[in-house]
Amino acid sequence: MATLEDQEELTQDMTTFDKLCDNLNLLMAEAHISADELSRRIGIPASTIKKIRNRYNPNPTLTTLIPLANYFTVSLNQLVGLEPLPDSRRKGQYKQPIESIRNIPVISWHEAISWPNSKGKSHPTINTSYEYSKNAYALIVEEEDWENLSQGTALIIDPSIKPEHRDFAIAYKTGQPIPSLKQLLYDEGQAYLKPVVHGYNITSLSADHSLLGVVVEYKKQLKYGSAIEQTTEM
Repeated sequence: MATLEDQEELTQDMTTFDKLCDNLNLLMAEAHISADELSRRIGIPASTIKKIRNRYNPNPTLTTLIPLANYFTVSLNQLVGLEPLPDSRRKGQYKQPIESIRNIPVISWHEAISWPNSKGKSHPTINTSYEYSKNAYALIVEEEDWENLSQGTALIIDPSIKPEHRDFAIAYKTGQPIPSLKQLLYDEGQAYLKPVVHGYNITSLSADHSLLGVVVEYKKQLKYGSAIEQTTEM
């Protein structure tokens, strides 16, 4: 773990900064983590992380570098390139604080129509490290022909978020047995719903439609035996 004692050996010349940029880009690529998500996990502004990655911030402070080094379990000297990154590191596998993990109930597409009125019954859950509203829920893609979403993908939906242009949302039309996933489009003040199945027509959002939440995260190739846990979500 990085400590303030590492400050004595830390230099701030451009050569060191270039190595820092390269190492941070490498570590983030290995972890498949974005600047926005890393920001949320360690409490550093995403803009600061992006500036380092793009070589726009040649003099980052220790208050920025220490959380980065701690998250990736390297020393400050290793992070800034004064020492090589350890070959023994488990690439892309870093500890996540247990308190930052949330369980989101996985419900049926039919239950989504009346959610959260069905809360209190037993639901399997899926883990996420993002902060969503208390009524967030997850749905499992059951179809095989959805564009860019394979069967078994978990969609995490937050009903508290107001959908914006190009957001994906769960849309329900009165009289239909279950809702469906649509992309919301706005054009000259009119809202439209675009299906995720190629070849289907775009329709206008009407008074018969209800938007049941915005898709805020998805987990591809979900494995029921590992990603979903059977717990009671109250």
